[in-house]
Amino acid sequence: MRADGNEPIIELNFDCGASGALKRTDVGGMTYVRHEVLTANVLRTATGYINVPQGMNALCINLKGTLIARAGVQGRLVLCPPRSLTYIRGTRLIVQAARGEHHSVLLSWQSNVTSLLDAWIQSRHVRNAVGPQRTVACKPIDPHFKGAIERFERAVANPSEILEPMVVSVIYEIVSRLMIGMDQVQLAAVPTDLPETIKELVVEVRGNPAAGWPLKEAASKAGYSPFHFSRVFKNLVGYGFHEYVDRCRTECSVEMLVTTDHAVDLVASTCGFGTTQGLRESVKEYLGLVPSELRAIPEDPGDNL
Repeated sequence: MRADGNEPIIELNFDCGASGALKRTDVGGMTYVRHEVLTANVLRTATGYINVPQGMNALCINLKGTLIARAGVQGRLVLCPPRSLTYIRGTRLIVQAARGEHHSVLLSWQSNVTSLLDAWIQSRHVRNAVGPQRTVACKPIDPHFKGAIERFERAVANPSEILEPMVVSVIYEIVSRLMIGMDQVQLAAVPTDLPETIKELVVEVRGNPAAGWPLKEAASKAGYSPFHFSRVFKNLVGYGFHEYVDRCRTECSVEMLVTTDHAVDLVASTCGFGTTQGLRESVKEYLGLVPSELRAIPEDPGDNL
């Protein structure tokens, strides 16, 4: 895709209000891949859309803020929390931006720029032959895509004559891995190189977030004193054990909210929250949304144009 103003445009439109206008900055520096930075401060949940024309591709590196994407008002919900990656090819999505600060990097390119990748995606669809072709995929950055994102950030921070090949190599790695397996929402990411006892503990918590998980019991399972465990866990993971438990409960709740029609109080109790208010506050803290917004069917903003 040549950056000469004649290529198909990735259309992006949001009504964020006067104080939350979407700022779209073209970084430049490449010929075939367009590199943009998107920022906004959304005071209330805003609805818009992104249109990626046929033959075009977009990779959104979402660093701050939560986005909800749907292919039509009744389409499959794709939840894109902070520090997530979303790949879009040849489709139009209704997108809701949660309240709060937003910061994303948008890479876009024509399919002939990554012809081998495009052929691989097409051949996988033919081999699997299950339903319509997949046009959206989303997974968390941490921990498995962290290395690829760091390579991209180093390449654009210190541009050289091989900048574009480096960026295209990152696109190949990220998109191919996004297109394998189901979408994932992860609010409780942990490093892959944790000590074995702590690794076993975090897996157990994720598998049973509704348990009480007192610090003393968790420390004992990991083989530490409570004081030492608190320090070690925070140093290794980046936040405390109680926050990890809360994130796992929130992740469990979000999964139930978007995949079932269970009452919110049942979701709260199933995932370990004592009250629906506790669930509401945690979802709002980590995603900038409330449970009803996760389940609401948005109007298509194109209907008002």
